[in-house]
Order: sequence, then structure tokens, then C-alpha cells
Amino acid sequence: MRRLISIALALALTALLGTQSAAAASAEIIRAFVYEGTLYTYVSMADLEEPVTKAEAKLGGQSFAASGRLETVRQAGSPVTWLLLVDASTSMPAFRQEAEDLAESLAQSAGENTRFILATFGDAFQIVDEDVPAGELAGTLAAVPFDERVTRLHTGIDQALDYFEGLPRARSELRCMVILSDAVQYDPAGGVPYETLLERVSRSDVMLHSVGLGSDTASLDSLGRLSEASGGLHQVVGGVSAGEAGTALVEFGNELFVTGFALNGYTSEGGTETVSVTFAAGSTLLCRTETEVELPELTGELPPVQPDAPGTSDMPGTPGVPPSVPDAPAAPDTPSAPEAGGLPLPVLLGAGGAMAVTLLLVVTVLLLGRRKKKKRAAPPPADAAAPVQQPAPVPEGPAGVYISVELASGEKQALTLQDTLTIGSAPVCDIQLSTADQRHARLLLQDGAVWLEDLCSQEGTRVNGEAVTAPRRLRSGDEITAGKSAIRLRF
Repeated sequence: MRRLISIALALALTALLGTQSAAAASAEIIRAFVYEGTLYTYVSMADLEEPVTKAEAKLGGQSFAASGRLETVRQAGSPVTWLLLVDASTSMPAFRQEAEDLAESLAQSAGENTRFILATFGDAFQIVDEDVPAGELAGTLAAVPFDERVTRLHTGIDQALDYFEGLPRARSELRCMVILSDAVQYDPAGGVPYETLLERVSRSDVMLHSVGLGSDTASLDSLGRLSEASGGLHQVVGGVSAGEAGTALVEFGNELFVTGFALNGYTSEGGTETVSVTFAAGSTLLCRTETEVELPELTGELPPVQPDAPGTSDMPGTPGVPPSVPDAPAAPDTPSAPEAGGLPLPVLLGAGGAMAVTLLLVVTVLLLGRRKKKKRAAPPPADAAAPVQQPAPVPEGPAGVYISVELASGEKQALTLQDTLTIGSAPVCDIQLSTADQRHARLLLQDGAVWLEDLCSQEGTRVNGEAVTAPRRLRSGDEITAGKSAIRLRF
């Protein structure tokens, strides 16, 4: 009877802990790039209610802790370079005032560590001024003649990226390009194909924004897709004023969190790899996000860190929460559960995992207490030989869970979950769904249980109709909805 009461109390305690768990946050990596052996990420985060105390990047099976403080661009005073790319075609004179208003609002809203570059495109990409003082940006733009008879929009953007990406970088510098255009493409020579440009924009370390003018909806939508592929903003004058659009662009960049991860010991021959970044508050998982990053050739040796490089102090938390003092002594680490993937088990599984671990520990203590009672009631003879402890058998391969995936079409797919399985539309995903994001969600195997985690997808992930906002434990027969596709898992 006492044992039943103890277990009931343990369950009540676990439920109480569950009601006090942190609200789910969300994160999206807007831009990620590697410079001088350090991976820099610019991340948009929302719904944070607890200070972020840990950040970890996982790349190629290796984990790297954040090399310093998690700050917004505004807090860190990170350098920002704006390239204002203006359509100089004969369709633009009617929008001259809007162009000047946009330039003025950008200049007035930007911070001290900001550089402005003014360029135009029409028949060809041209630099007007490589270093325009903020107070002169609108005036310099006012002198641009709008007289180009050819509008090579896609080629102009592609050439602007060539120029921008060839500039010397200032460490974690955030690079933003703003296209001001009515988005009408007129290129008799053909120019850069749209799909080629779309792919390049998605992989560039330059964040592309667009401010659309006019009423050609199809052209403006096409321009907007380029911005969205880059993680940038697309605004149309009419829905907002040009001045409001400029202020929104600066605010969007200033609220991004910049984090550096020193890739010490990591080697790469270059190419595209997937990077996953996890944010936690103590042992509580807040959110996780991932993206593709273009890697240069890495030898594993890092250059000396500059004294004023960003990301060299402690890590604060939620926006609006004052950052911790850099010189304050670090709190001693508390014992945690065995680590998985570089983070403690409660961090990996979030609040639900922490509840499960708490219950497991309580039950273990009860069982140990029961064993001690048995030993006291029936002690072994004094001359009895101690039993030989036999080693546990070593499994012949990694343990896994057999999973049957039932698609809406009735087709079935058999998989074995040993660590993770990804769900999405990308060809590399284990479970491919055409209407889902490229990497929409993933299945995790932890302590024999199957968990589902949304990878910050645009349309979200649902289990039996309920939105997944934190890692969720699955049961056989659960229906998962990713985007507009639904599957049912049995295991």
C-alpha cells in the first residue's frame, strides 16, 4: 500500500513539474556562413519566456558550443552593410519620391556601424557609390537618372551578388541587399534563369529584401519569392509607405540574434552541409532549427580571435532581459542525465523528457529502497561467496524501432528508426512528402520511445490535429500532418 501511495505521489509531482514547463519558443536561421573558421548564424527567435543560457551547433556529427554571448544585432553593435539596388529603367520616374523616402528611412533608422552602397541596374549592374554617408543617401539617389530602356532584373541581381560576395568581410558582418523595383523583367538576351537565381539567393550569405512598386502582381510575387528564399522581407508600397518599409527592414535586421560557433578541429573539403542549432535555458530545450550552409575548405585550425570580435562574452537571454555581466563567475554545473548529441537528455527532449526522467528517478529510488528492505530481512550467510558479476551482453548492432509509414495514397513504407529520420520534400529526407517544407520535421529515438520534432516549418506540424510546439512522444497509430500531407505511423 505504501508503495502505491509513493508512486501516486511521484506521478503527482511529475504532473506538477509539467505544468511549470516553459512555453514553446520558435527559431529560424535566416543566414548562416563560415568566416575564418567560425560559423556565424543570424537567427529569428519568437515566444521566448526564459533566458537562453546554452546554444549549440551540430555540424557533420560534431557539436560546437557557442563561443560567446547570444545578442541581437542591435545589442552587439554588429556591423551591417546595406546595398540599395535601384531599378533605373524608364518605368521608374513615377516612383522617384518613394525611392528617396525609402533611402531616407534606411539612413535614419540604421545604427552607427552601418555602411551604405548605392547601385543601379537596367541594361547592366552599376555601382553609384561604394560608401555613401547616411545623411547623403537620399540625395545621392535623387541624382540617379531613370533612363534605362532594358531591365535585366535577374542578371542585375546576380551581378550585384557577385560584387557583394567579393567584398572583404568584417567578421560577423550582416549583409543586406534591398531591391527597389516595379519587378518587371525585360531582358531580350535571356539573362540568368529565374530558377538558377532562386537557388543562388537561397545559399548566398547576403540577405535579400525587396520593396515592390507598381501594380504588376505577378512580377511583384516573383520578386517576393526571391526575398523569401533568402529569409528576407518583401514589401509592396501601397500596403505600406516607402518610409515604413525602410524602417521595417532595419528593425528586422536589428532583432536578429547573432551567434558564433568556433569550428575548432573541424575539417572539410568544402561544399554544402546541414547545420542544426539548439537553444536551451538550463536543462530545458527552448527550440531547435537547422539550415544548409556553404562551407569553405577547413583544416581544423582556427586563426587568432580578434579582441573585439563579437561573441566573446557570456550569453544573455530573452529580448528585453538585461545580459549577464561578462566577468561574473560562472555558476557550478549541476549533475545532469547522460548526454545525447552534446546536450543533456532533458535538453534534448524538452519539458516532456524532463518529466519522464523525473518519474524514472523517483521509481528507481523506490525500487532501491525495496531492495534494501529485502536485504535487511534476509541477510546472506557470513561465509557465503559473493556472486560473480556477469557483464551485460553487447548488442550486435545499433538498436532500432521498426516503423511502418502509411501514406494518404495507401502506399506503405517500412523504415528502421535508430537515431533520427527526417520528414520533408528534400530528396535526402527519409520520409518524402511533396507538399512539406524541405526539412519539415524529424523522428527521434530516445530510450526506446519515438519522438516527433517540428523543424521550425512554415506551416507547422500536427499530431492527431494538435500542433507540435515542442518534442512530442508518439504512439503507434498517430497521424502526423506536415504541410498539406498526412501520414500514419505504426510501430
